[in-house]
Amino acid sequence: MFLPQSDSLDDKQSDVLAAALVNILVVKEEHRIVVKKLDKETLTIGRSSADDILLSSQGVSRCHATIYFSKGATWIIDGDLKGRVSTNGLFVNGARVAVHKLNPCDVIGFHKGVYAFFLSQVDCSIVDDSPEDLIRKLAFFVSGKNTEGTSLDQLILLNQSTQATLVNSEKVPLLDSLTRLQNRESFFARVKKSLEFRQKISPNHNFAVLFIDVDRFKMINDSLGHLIGDEFLIRLARRLSRCMRIGDMVARLGGDEFAILLDNLKSPDEAIEIAKRLQKSIAKPLKIEPHELYPSVSVGIALSSLDYQTVEEIIRDADTAMYHAKNTGRARFVVFDIEMHKKATNLLRLDSDLRRAVDQKQLELYYQPIVSLAQKKLVGFEALLRWNHPDNGLISPEVFIPMAEETNLIYQIGQWVLNEACQQLSRWQANPAIRMPLSVNVNISSKQLTEVHLVDRLVVTVKKYDLTPDMLNIEVTESNLMENTIQSLKLLNQLKQAGFKLGIDDFGTGYSSLSYLNKFSVNSLKVDRSFISQIDKPDNNTSISITKSIITLAHSLGVKVVAEGIESSYHLAWLLQQKCDYGQGFLFSKPIPAAEATRFAERGLDWPWKY
Repeated sequence: MFLPQSDSLDDKQSDVLAAALVNILVVKEEHRIVVKKLDKETLTIGRSSADDILLSSQGVSRCHATIYFSKGATWIIDGDLKGRVSTNGLFVNGARVAVHKLNPCDVIGFHKGVYAFFLSQVDCSIVDDSPEDLIRKLAFFVSGKNTEGTSLDQLILLNQSTQATLVNSEKVPLLDSLTRLQNRESFFARVKKSLEFRQKISPNHNFAVLFIDVDRFKMINDSLGHLIGDEFLIRLARRLSRCMRIGDMVARLGGDEFAILLDNLKSPDEAIEIAKRLQKSIAKPLKIEPHELYPSVSVGIALSSLDYQTVEEIIRDADTAMYHAKNTGRARFVVFDIEMHKKATNLLRLDSDLRRAVDQKQLELYYQPIVSLAQKKLVGFEALLRWNHPDNGLISPEVFIPMAEETNLIYQIGQWVLNEACQQLSRWQANPAIRMPLSVNVNISSKQLTEVHLVDRLVVTVKKYDLTPDMLNIEVTESNLMENTIQSLKLLNQLKQAGFKLGIDDFGTGYSSLSYLNKFSVNSLKVDRSFISQIDKPDNNTSISITKSIITLAHSLGVKVVAEGIESSYHLAWLLQQKCDYGQGFLFSKPIPAAEATRFAERGLDWPWKY
């Protein structure tokens, strides 16, 4: 059992705590559990040690064994002192065994039903607990590698001096250099011990792994600098540590990712309660002069009740659950279940397919008309990416764009979309049957916003197809803009100077957008469909109030408003009453292939409008 993590311990205190650690031998029989400190009544035997007792019997030990003296019997526990569970417990009949040798008359035999293992670095304050209670608490095996030329992390040698000594044969860094938490290697080793304890000793032993990712940390790093970012992580690490119980482990895996091992849980529900407490503590304002920050974390929880076989599996699933938490709004926790694994496996398969989709021309642009509501006039189209999967049919970008961003395939896909949209717009400009000027709206993802040469590529592409920048409307979602307001502001200014029109998509879904709106030089706001879909419901005054406020605010700033998701005549009439400028939705047309969009544009002013 580990002592609690603390960011306030000085070296002297740490030395005192280290001295309180002892070594434990646990022998589990059919009807009883013997738990003893390894002290004066223990002795190591083995074939290769000059200081230890040597046994000639082939049946006693293949590597090492420990003699344990008790009043009733003398035990010889087969094992290599690395915390591996032994099922070959031996006992010695007769008188007490001499310290330096076994008497020739002693009988050594196998004792069925005996399980034994060693525990190192145990807090001695818990040794006096009842055996059952102690077994529940102790989930720690001695770590180490084989002795054939490779160094041991920890090796306990119990020699004839009868003193338990912890030997570090090689200095292995176990702490993260920034936060002083345990590092990745140390954490994985500890989880492995808990997993082995559940597998080999106590099937009812419950534990959980929490995978933690800091929300919007990149925004803090990019806007306030790495020194503030580092201090932020240090403070966050302290908060995480203070939320833990004695025996839990907190680690920094790297970057802004942390992990927690919750050991010896009374039930899986206890992990959820701890996660709630953790998020409540993390959410308190954090002051790093002269800034006041409001941290939040996304947490994935993997429970041992799913009977994992390897450490990698439980870490993987906790990570998967964390991504579910982040993708459903951040600042929350999600408990992993089997369906998530199936979904993750399917996404992995889709990721492989997506790499082939670009080369095999499986990607396709659909176009949804954008209409001037007051003039009943087609003004352009929004280009919407679809993946025509050979087995699964059309796949929405909400599914594959996050994968493309994670693998950096988004840059190749983004350029393909830009080329296709500009080429199609060029065809419409050259089509004599289309009698009105058109523009095309193209969506830019969060990863593309960080691309250094994005504006240059846009300029080169529109020139390639004999277009002018003002024919292309660049749409960025509000949430992506808010990820890094300083970087976003810089990019939007560059786009504006180059002559492109700018629009904020899904407006109204962000919590702090109104305070930043006057800083972004945009041409249009697109009201999120979630508000438009509710305006025909009399009992939903919130959506009506928000939509009215957005239209009023935008017009006061000289910004046009586009309503998406218009599906009924009521929606249209209400938006006209509020003087909304543009709209798109199924009332006019669903997203359609390029050929059908061309026919739509050719009918133009003669289109039989439904209002």
